[in-house]
Amino acid sequence: MGALAEAASPPTTVDRVTALDAFRGFTMIMMVSEGFGLMQLKDTAALAPLLGQFQHAPWIGMTAWDMIQPFFMFIVGAVMPWSFAKRPDAGWGFVLKRSALLLLWGVIARSIRAGRPVLDVINVLAQLAVTYPIAFAMLKRGERVQLGAAALLLVAHTVAFMAYGNPWMQTENLGEVIDQAVFGKSWGGHYATINCLSSAANTLLGVVAGEMLRRGQLKRLATMGGILLAGGVALSPLVPVIKKIWTASFAMVSGGITIFALLLFWYLCEQRGWRMKLFVMVGANSIFIYLFHEITEDWLTRTAKVFTGWGTAYWPAPLLAVNDFVVVAFQIWLCVWLYRRKLFFKL
Repeated sequence: MGALAEAASPPTTVDRVTALDAFRGFTMIMMVSEGFGLMQLKDTAALAPLLGQFQHAPWIGMTAWDMIQPFFMFIVGAVMPWSFAKRPDAGWGFVLKRSALLLLWGVIARSIRAGRPVLDVINVLAQLAVTYPIAFAMLKRGERVQLGAAALLLVAHTVAFMAYGNPWMQTENLGEVIDQAVFGKSWGGHYATINCLSSAANTLLGVVAGEMLRRGQLKRLATMGGILLAGGVALSPLVPVIKKIWTASFAMVSGGITIFALLLFWYLCEQRGWRMKLFVMVGANSIFIYLFHEITEDWLTRTAKVFTGWGTAYWPAPLLAVNDFVVVAFQIWLCVWLYRRKLFFKL
């Protein structure tokens, strides 16, 4: 049997696969890691190529770090076929309440981190507050409609940007103009609030992928990933790959990479039998660990320095790297502690 063998015909749905939970946990660990302390060694020339992958691309292009948010937003869509199959009575009331909580907690976390109230709507949870109801609206409309809706979002995003001024410049693009008009400012790094519309395409791709996984349609899923990746690369000379304004080419390339990453987790977990228990335990409290990291990361870093600060005068970079790594390890340990006590936080 091949690594991507299809389910027997006609396809039947399967229970939630370990691969999806492990993929989510891996994504959360990467999200809270901030380079696992390696960024403290930025002056080590031999590590420069690796460290570059733990930073966002300045503008055009992409790094491994740029894939974390697409992974997360895709996984939210991918679990929806399973989660709503288990709660068939859940409707718009449930979805809108969850979206409101995602927005609220995203703003609270960012405000605490900033030390003052801020209306930050470019954080992951705030973006999901928009993409989640869009994905729900398409959830039961079939694969063609879902893919069509994703394509429509990307086409509309591209046409709107190209119709205004200098579409792919860091300043004076449509996203920045809208943010200046609505919020009176530009976001750090030139991110755009309307990313929530083009990034919704990745959540919709997750919905399609989740349903394909449920039906065991792995070859079709791999084909979709290949088409997205090739299409995004082909589009990039006209529409550059820019994560910070979530261009159509970025959505397609990141969507294709995400699908192949999911298939890799499926192969390792479902065919090779790897349990990936640590990833599963972290992924079980994904929203919690995101909020915990956002709210406490600075405090945890200062606290850890109580025990490592004595040596930073002698070995500054190595001990600061150890300090950051200990903070990441503590957050992972906390997820393991909660999982073993069956404590799960949901919005």
